Amino acid sequence: MQTLLMTMVLLSLAGALFLLIIFYDMRLEKWNWNVLVLLLLFFLLNHLVYSFGQIDKGANYYEVLPVPIWVIWCIVGAIDFLLIWEGTRLKRISKEKVNRNSIKEAMNLLPTGICYFNSDGTVKLANTQIYQLFRILAHKDLQKFSELRDALHTSIQNGVIRLAGKKDTYIFPDGKVWDYRENEVRDRDGKIYIEAVFMDVTKQYHEKINLTKQTEKLKEISRELRYLSDNVLILTREREVLAAKTKLHDQMGAGLTAIRQNLLQGSEDYSDAVRLLCQAVNAIWNDNQQPFGEGEFEQFLQDAKTLGVKIECLGSLPKNEDYANIYILAMRECLTNGVCHAGATELFITMQENNDFYRIRITNNGAAPEKEVVPKGGLYNLSRHIFDHGGEMQIQSIPYFALTITFQKKERKNEESIDRRGSEDAS
Repeated sequence: MQTLLMTMVLLSLAGALFLLIIFYDMRLEKWNWNVLVLLLLFFLLNHLVYSFGQIDKGANYYEVLPVPIWVIWCIVGAIDFLLIWEGTRLKRISKEKVNRNSIKEAMNLLPTGICYFNSDGTVKLANTQIYQLFRILAHKDLQKFSELRDALHTSIQNGVIRLAGKKDTYIFPDGKVWDYRENEVRDRDGKIYIEAVFMDVTKQYHEKINLTKQTEKLKEISRELRYLSDNVLILTREREVLAAKTKLHDQMGAGLTAIRQNLLQGSEDYSDAVRLLCQAVNAIWNDNQQPFGEGEFEQFLQDAKTLGVKIECLGSLPKNEDYANIYILAMRECLTNGVCHAGATELFITMQENNDFYRIRITNNGAAPEKEVVPKGGLYNLSRHIFDHGGEMQIQSIPYFALTITFQKKERKNEESIDRRGSEDAS
């Protein structure tokens, strides 16, 4: 019984000492009482050793131990219960408290590869992910910062490809794309460490590829739409010119019919019929005299002459071929509309150019529109063509019809955008 009691006291003393060391290392509060328990157990163990030694020599028990032995057992049991309770509390606290191991475990759970190097290049702290990546790069364990840099420069030999145009982005053999970054960090004591980070950008990389493909498809669709728009404008122009020419042919037929009626009726007054017939014949003859191989503007003048419309033009076409083609399309649109809808016989064209813009204004001497002109048909297609080239179109309906087209010069636009950005930066 004596031996068992002393063994229990000795184990309790060892447990108290262990808890004292752990509590002190974890910087926990309320650990000073462990010192008292430790001292109590130490003195109790010494007193028991001395007392049991005296009892073995024949001394009376109550002379050396004034309390019954069951009281000592109760004291040791209470201390052991307290030590067990404190051990349980320590286990719970250790799970909740952040320490070095918990930081290491948290880093290992990250999908990002992270490593911190000392100023001399040795590894201070690294997670599992960066070790795995380095083994793929160099087929060995990471030890120094210089090894990581060397492996990144020679990575293509180990199946890792550096993306063109991307200095620190790599495709690994498993298809994942990693972006590498490094920078210096300081702790609260001012000590400098080198931080190396690999970030998984596989999703962003593939999304960028898909976006690039979609952009190329949109550009192709845009080119096709522009081509179709150009064809629509040409077809609309040809259709309206053909309608005007058909009207003249109808006039010639009307003139021939009038002459035939006069001959059948025996009338001697052929002046109106001959005038109508001559006008139509002259129009057709002028159309057939169109020179081959002349420019678009000359063809427009010939068509105007065919329709019996006088052209008064101030200024010249812009040197920009796209703008010049749009000018001619607008002239033709106003020509056919003026003849068919307003009975115009004269077309007035003014073309301006300065340092800021190109501008054309077209009017006629025909009847004013009965209501506001809404772009449709040829005018609508023309407006789409103008907007595609960054221009503006304005239609005046009262007191007379006028079409105005304006293109800002690209050089001026660029200067304005630079000035705008500069003013924003200055502000």
